[in-house]
Amino acid sequence: MRIKRLTILSGIVAVAISAVSVFGQSGVKAPRTILLDHNGAEISNNEFVDIRMANFHYPDATITRTLNDGTIEFRLQRIPQEGEKAPKVVFRTLGGEKLDLSGLTGKVIVLNFWFIGCASCLAHQPKLNILRSKFENEKDVIFLAATADPAGDVKKYLAKQRFEYTQIADADEQLKAFRFSGYPRNIVISKTGEIVYWRTTIAAWDKFESVIRSELSK
Repeated sequence: MRIKRLTILSGIVAVAISAVSVFGQSGVKAPRTILLDHNGAEISNNEFVDIRMANFHYPDATITRTLNDGTIEFRLQRIPQEGEKAPKVVFRTLGGEKLDLSGLTGKVIVLNFWFIGCASCLAHQPKLNILRSKFENEKDVIFLAATADPAGDVKKYLAKQRFEYTQIADADEQLKAFRFSGYPRNIVISKTGEIVYWRTTIAAWDKFESVIRSELSK
């Protein structure tokens, strides 16, 4: 059964926004906040939201503490899929090419999972096109978009809309191998086959790009 697209907001971010609003109305300066990933590295608000929503159905394990100067620190849990080996699946493109992920060692693979009825998926596609264009001359990166939608429907959609990833349709079984919840899904797989980036919607596009460039340099 197709999973409903993401419609909820980050609870922590909502609380933080509410707190800022209250302090602003009272004339009291809001406490400074620090956003950290699971390694303790400071991250942007956009990346904080992206990580929080990467597995929105998981129980939240964000650690919150108040420092001596009143600063509020939020530290995120690790995204469990990152560091795991990617599933061994075989895709077939709309053009009929067979793509065995386990046989693409030495290539960085950028995946997008989507479906035609997903508004968030469709809204992402112009920016995904821009992202891909930045790697036009890179021979060691492959951009793939996979959907469970029938090939005929995908071809009709692509006749009207630009989506410049290599397209894969009828991929229900392959998508299930990734065991994810929520569309869209954006994944980067390293040259050695590990998942190094796992997100749903994207706000921190600079982070997305930097991960791909970092993997290409290895």
